[in-house]
Amino acid sequence: MLGQALDWAQAAGLKVMIDLHGGPGSQNGYDNSGRRGCIGWGQGGTVQQTLEVLNKIRDDHAGHPAVASIELLNEPLPPMASLDTIKSFYNNGWGNLKDSGVAVAEHDAFQKPLSTWNGFAQGQYNIILDTHHYQLFTGEYLAMSPEEHVWAACSFGGDMRAVTNKWTISGEWCGATTDCTRYLNGYGRGARFDGSFEGSSYVGSCAGLSSGSVAQLPEHQKQDMRRYIEAQLQAFESAAGWVFWTWKTEGAPGWDLGDLIANGVFPQPIDAREYPC
Repeated sequence: MLGQALDWAQAAGLKVMIDLHGGPGSQNGYDNSGRRGCIGWGQGGTVQQTLEVLNKIRDDHAGHPAVASIELLNEPLPPMASLDTIKSFYNNGWGNLKDSGVAVAEHDAFQKPLSTWNGFAQGQYNIILDTHHYQLFTGEYLAMSPEEHVWAACSFGGDMRAVTNKWTISGEWCGATTDCTRYLNGYGRGARFDGSFEGSSYVGSCAGLSSGSVAQLPEHQKQDMRRYIEAQLQAFESAAGWVFWTWKTEGAPGWDLGDLIANGVFPQPIDAREYPC
């Protein structure tokens, strides 16, 4: 199935980053790792098993013309998966893939500022540092005004540019500034924005933001979302670039790239910017 997807990408003139999204035992305890709850990755033989899977991906797909990069593991989360374990895994993964003809992507493991990675992997080459920039998973972000979201996005470009020995990209980002999207926080969980997530406090209503299309939003919300998207584009492109999450959803305003393009909220052509930082 992956091979068919890569063939489609090649035919469309696209380049692909293959991202190992779930490690054995879960590397972050999020349901997007395949299991929600405790973190077991880094224990027993889980790291070696992950390296063997990456070698299989390398052997099967690195030579495909559409493949530009292989990401070693999505969002490993210290301290349960220790930072030392993650760095050792990155070193070994790079060693296995360095001659594969594709770039090796490594997630920032939620370490900020990003410049803390400057001393890591000295002498290694073809490395992408992948940071995922979302402004919606904390009360501080959710309380921001549209102008504050734009300012924070523009400022993040400076953090990315401070990385000196690696290409730095935002490998996940979106147009949403709330966590209202259905199942975003996990199946059966609510949203921090409307206070339905355990331990959160009400900020605003999720009406019209949980599912559906950006077409249903008021014009001022669509305009604010476009401003925020353009600020992120400018920030990320001031470093090594970006990968949007995601192309197609079951219906999630701000997350569905095809829907954003169709409704004029994501710039087309890509350089048709209306709101510079």
